[in-house]
Amino acid sequence: MSNAPHPSEWLPGTFLARLDRAAREELLALGGSRFVHNGEALTRQGDRGAEVFLLKAASSGATACAKVTRLVPDGSESLLGIRVAGDVVGEGAALREDRTRSATVTACSDIVVHAVEPQRFLGYLGRRPDAWQALCALITDRLDWANRRRLDFAAYDVRVRLARVVLELVERHGVPGPRGVELGVEMSQQELGKLIGAKPDAVGAALRRLRVEGLITVRYRGLLVQDLDRLRRVAGND
Repeated sequence: MSNAPHPSEWLPGTFLARLDRAAREELLALGGSRFVHNGEALTRQGDRGAEVFLLKAASSGATACAKVTRLVPDGSESLLGIRVAGDVVGEGAALREDRTRSATVTACSDIVVHAVEPQRFLGYLGRRPDAWQALCALITDRLDWANRRRLDFAAYDVRVRLARVVLELVERHGVPGPRGVELGVEMSQQELGKLIGAKPDAVGAALRRLRVEGLITVRYRGLLVQDLDRLRRVAGND
C-alpha cells in the first residue's frame, strides 16, 4: 500500500496538487524523505547541487512552509516567495547546465522533504509529459507573481501593496474560520516587508491602518483577515 498522502494534503496550486495520483506516487517514490527543522536551509545561493525537494507537512494538521530568498548586490536579502506543502523547490538547478543554486530556501516550520536526484527528476519529466506541463505552468505562475510584485512597487503605496499580497496569500493558502480567514502561512512583519519591498516601520504603519479599519487582526507571525470584500477593494480587486 502506498504511503503517499491524500491529495487534500497538497495545497491548491502546488506542483503535487497539479498531478494525478499515479504521477504523484511515481515521483515521491524516486527519492527518500527526511525531516527538516525550522530554520534549516535546504539550498544555499551559489552552491552547486541539483537535488529537487518536494515539501510535506511534518505531521497531520501541521503546516509546511519554506521561504525563498536571494542576496542582492547591496548585501540585503530579498524574499522571492513562500513555498508550502506540495511545492517543489530546487528544480531550477536541475534544469540548468551549471547546476548552481540561484537562491536560498529555508524552512519556516518543521517539514518533511522528499529529495530526488536531478537525473531521476529529469527522467521522470521525460516519461511524464503531463508532469512537465504542470511544472511549466507552475514556473509561469511564479514568474507572474514576481512580475506583479514589481508592478505593485511602481504603482501603489505600501498599504495597497500589502493588501494585494495578503489577498493573494489568503486566496491561495488561507484557512477559513469562525472569525475570518487565517493567512495560512507563517510570516513575520519583516518578511511581509521584503515581499512588497517596504521597510518594517512602513509595513507596521500599513498593518495598523488595516487593523483600525477592521480588515485584519495581526497575530504572531500571521494574520487573520476579517473582511475579504473590503480588503479586495483596498487592493483594487473589487
